[in-house]
Amino acid sequence: MKEKAPENSLGIYLTNRKIGNIEIYAKTSIPTSELSRLRSGKISSIPANKLYLISLVSEEPIGKIVEIIYPNLNLVSILNSHQKSKEKFNKLGSLLISVHNEVNSLASISLKTGIKLPRLKDLIKKESAVILAHELYLIELATEAKVGSYFERLFAGLQLNSSKMQEKLKVEERNR
Repeated sequence: MKEKAPENSLGIYLTNRKIGNIEIYAKTSIPTSELSRLRSGKISSIPANKLYLISLVSEEPIGKIVEIIYPNLNLVSILNSHQKSKEKFNKLGSLLISVHNEVNSLASISLKTGIKLPRLKDLIKKESAVILAHELYLIELATEAKVGSYFERLFAGLQLNSSKMQEKLKVEERNR
């Protein structure tokens, strides 16, 4: 069963900072239709890589943004259990293994974040798994990482579109 995404205030954040959908689209290639649904809350699950790109557009640290748009997101509980695995992991899995200890076992992270264990396993093993912004934020909180640090490590290669591409996309979008 799919977990319900927590409420977020991305739309309010973008409106308060006067960041328009066309500007974001031009710089990131995130479709304006998707941005409209994210802003309005029709899409409540924000992919972490897209929120990271939006942070590049806003020129604010991702850690600050996740704290602003998820003001009521908290960890659930704490459990000290230890889990070892010799399985293959994706980028997130490798990152979590680097902070793995008795306090940061998958079971513990699951209990602290409320993210179901099967979902966590998918997130750390499947290359095709799309981690949502609120999930990555909760994992940062659960592992006591600096807020935004996992976003920065996982999405360091993401860049905004070139000025030339931005202008092209703005023109295309206005002509729709």
